[in-house]
Amino acid sequence: MAKTAIYYQDKRGKKPVKEFINKLDVHTRAKVLASTNFLCDNWKELKRPIVEYLGDDLYELRVQFSSNNVRVFYGYMFKDYIVLLHGILKKTSKISENDKLKAKKRMIDFQIQYNEGKIKLK
Repeated sequence: MAKTAIYYQDKRGKKPVKEFINKLDVHTRAKVLASTNFLCDNWKELKRPIVEYLGDDLYELRVQFSSNNVRVFYGYMFKDYIVLLHGILKKTSKISENDKLKAKKRMIDFQIQYNEGKIKLK
């Protein structure tokens, strides 16, 4: 069964991953969005190099287009959802702990907002 991707939204209504994707050039943006759809449809079968488990219930979607290495951090939330938490253009061989921490904090914030009734899921 396919999952639905949703963007994490902070308390001010900003969607950092959506904003990140929208700033990418048109071709890279198209590849990231297509990869996100592919993730939703094939999440059970995907492994490295397309996705990687980072620990603490965090995963990264790995998208390469031309010289751009895009990473979108996400988590599986509840039964049917993939929450897109943080996006980066990867320039080094390792993912920074700061980026992992930012994604983890957003995951926790998402759960808090959901528990408080501020996020409604279908």
